[in-house]
Amino acid sequence: MTKNIIFIFAVLCSLQAQANVQPSDRDTVHSVPLYNKTELLQPIQPVYLDGVVMPIFRSGNWFVSMAGGATAFLGTPLGCEDLFGRLKPSYSFAVGKWFSPTVGARINYNGLQFKDGTLSTQEYHYVHADLLWNVLGRSYTRQEQVRWTLAPFAGVGLIHNADNGHNPFAISYGVQGQYRISKRVSALVELSGMTTFQDFDGYGKPNRFGDHMLSFTAGFSFNIGKVGWKRAIDVSPYIRRDEWLVDYVNVLSEENRRYAGRHDKDRRALVELKKILEVEGLLDTYAHLFDDDSLNNDGYPVNNYSGLNSLRARLKNRRWDGKSVFDGQPSNGNTQALAAQDIPKSVQDSVPDSGKGKYVNPADSTSTEYIALMQSGNECIGSPIYFFFELGTARLTDVSQLINLDELARVAKKYGLSVAVIGAADSATGTADINDTLSALRADYIATELNKRGLPTENITKNAMGGISDYSPEKANRHTKIMLYFK
Repeated sequence: MTKNIIFIFAVLCSLQAQANVQPSDRDTVHSVPLYNKTELLQPIQPVYLDGVVMPIFRSGNWFVSMAGGATAFLGTPLGCEDLFGRLKPSYSFAVGKWFSPTVGARINYNGLQFKDGTLSTQEYHYVHADLLWNVLGRSYTRQEQVRWTLAPFAGVGLIHNADNGHNPFAISYGVQGQYRISKRVSALVELSGMTTFQDFDGYGKPNRFGDHMLSFTAGFSFNIGKVGWKRAIDVSPYIRRDEWLVDYVNVLSEENRRYAGRHDKDRRALVELKKILEVEGLLDTYAHLFDDDSLNNDGYPVNNYSGLNSLRARLKNRRWDGKSVFDGQPSNGNTQALAAQDIPKSVQDSVPDSGKGKYVNPADSTSTEYIALMQSGNECIGSPIYFFFELGTARLTDVSQLINLDELARVAKKYGLSVAVIGAADSATGTADINDTLSALRADYIATELNKRGLPTENITKNAMGGISDYSPEKANRHTKIMLYFK
């Protein structure tokens, strides 16, 4: 029975849990790109395209060849001698270039002697340009150096008969084979032919092809300049990696923007927290938390609130009778009101040192003299407070500075303090007249803002310093400072 109750209870709980599941329209699956940075930054081993090489058009793969052999002339009329009876020595010299592993061109010179149809010996000179086609050229796309070259060729030229002076047009053709001995030297063998008009040897009809010359030569070819071919690299892996890197850079940029915004927000919060601690007189206690110079790295003079903090501390403390510091000295209404709240509850007979924000013994003569000077109105309360302006204007660089005016006006009104407003300009820019006018406008602006906050005009003293160069950087001189005094 107990097992049945437990089973029924479990079933009811599961039904209840299923009924409480609310449908969701939002997709809970998110795509987050992951990048293997080590893989992306590894050098890529080049992969070569099959059957593709890079041509070299200028300085590469030039050659010079020299060869010697025998020539047999077969003219029209032929004569009664056989092929071997017509053989005469000959030589050749050629200069050329391979534009690709399969295509090349050369200018060739052949010459020496031949036997005409009457078996008379004549001299000839033959200059022709040939186009070569290497049928084994595709082997260069798979290996850097190839031993064998087999190149049929065809071309045109002019042949000169030194005996009768004929210079007919001629067609050349043949096949050349080479074997590479070293990087720059190859052995070659060439079987070639030439066809020209029948009257080349002085016999036969003009303007009709019929005279032929067969040559067999052997020699050497020498490569000049750069030798070999660059195989074409497949760029698709590099393109894919570049695309990955672009995506990765975009991801990092987005993260940097997010972190920069978060950092700026945190920095502004710390700056505001530091101001609050300064106003409340707690900055020295927590100063170690603000050792980062980045909180105040703009080069401006730093507002020191220690005097104002000292004043606020005296106002808050109600246990001090106002006599321990000023024994034997006359006091007025202002000092009595301020002195009545000078010392915190934890310290009964000490007063704050306005220069350092720390509590010192009233017997300290320096502290006593400083408080006496403030009482007499010959020394400002604490340090001046600065308000900075944009170049050539009476407009604040940051309107948030006005929050300081709110607090200053409140304290000055409550305790009847006098306020000195002193405007200044940057002497490095503008003329003396412009700076005088600009410093006065800046002082007027701050004084007007104090009036708007309820501070009477008779409690405000204005002064214009003109152009100054007291602070570095130069923009720090474009300010108006406020000093509080006892009346």
